[in-house]
This record gives sequence, C-alpha cells and structure tokens, in this order.
Amino acid sequence: MGKINVITIGREYASGGRLIGKIVSEALGIPLYNKEILHMAADRLDMSAEDIKYADETAASSLLYSMSLMTNISMGTTLPINDRIYIEEREVIKSIANQGPCVIVGRCADNILKEIRDDTLNVFIYSPQNARAKRAVDEYDIPQNEVYSVIRKHDKKRSTYYNLNTGQKWGAKDNYDLCLNSDSLGIDACAGLITKIVKDSAL
Repeated sequence: MGKINVITIGREYASGGRLIGKIVSEALGIPLYNKEILHMAADRLDMSAEDIKYADETAASSLLYSMSLMTNISMGTTLPINDRIYIEEREVIKSIANQGPCVIVGRCADNILKEIRDDTLNVFIYSPQNARAKRAVDEYDIPQNEVYSVIRKHDKKRSTYYNLNTGQKWGAKDNYDLCLNSDSLGIDACAGLITKIVKDSAL
C-alpha cells in the first residue's frame, strides 16, 4: 500500500468509532463523512430527511441492486426506497473519495471502495460489551435497564445492512486492514495509531 488518502471506519455500536473518526479527521485536517452521506444521497434523489429517516442502515435488497446494475432500470418508483438510497450512497461515497483525502464512517465504504481504489485504509473498531454498555449509558444517555438490548439491536442492524449489501461478514478481520479494541487501547491511542499510519504512508 502506498500513500493513504481515504480512511474508512466500521464500528460496533458504542465502541467509539465515530469519535475516533472525528479525532483522525481533525488531526489530518481532512473532512469526516458519516450520516452526511445519507443526506447527500437523499438530495440527489430529491427526497426529504423525513422520507429517508427509517432507511438509515436498513438493508437494501441485493437482488434488486444487482438487477438495477444489469438493466439500468429507473431510479424512480421502480425500486423500494432503501434500494434507491443505497445505490445512490455508493455513488456519493465514490464521489467524495475522488474529491480528496477524507474519513468515512460506516456505510459499507470499505467494501464499496475496495475494488476501485488502492489508497484506502479500512479500519474496524470493536470493544467488549460491558465497555460499550458503559459508554452508551454515560455518553448516549441509554437507560441502564435497556442498554444491552439497545446494543444488540444496533449491532444486528449494522451487521444485517453490511452482510446483505456486501456479501461479506460485518466485523470479520479479513475485510479490514486494521482492527482495534478501543477499550484496551483507548480512544486517543486508536486515533493516534490510525493517524500515524496515514502520515507514515506519505513518507
């Protein structure tokens, strides 16, 4: 791998992946994209935020997606909203990666860019469930008596979205260049390591 321009970050719920991405983007002076990608896709489809709210990390149909590629069928009402948004998100991710260095959190960006770019560092952030539960309660204000069910719900949502859209297994080490335990290493150390790898790649 030569110079790294794009960092993708997959993450377990409440593992601190989004915060790590933010620290890395600030350290490198490059933009961070997360939910902005969903809204950029919606703008391209002329949909409102309300229209697309429930489609956030909801799996599109891989069969319909494949059909759309093969037949170039209309992006109008032919496809369900989730499929239309995911297809457009792919184009948004490719576009922002082409615009220059950036950090992209989630959205299957690692898989989307893997086959078309060789300047991407794909990272997965994970953490033990008890550490994630503490973060969810302390920082996300999730009620203590609901926290473990919330974690399971979000992880299931993300894994289903990733697995169906990519045909790969969410969180499997073979899909990433770097897998980091944010509990044992710490948020700052994870961000620092990613930043160092990117800077060193330019030497």
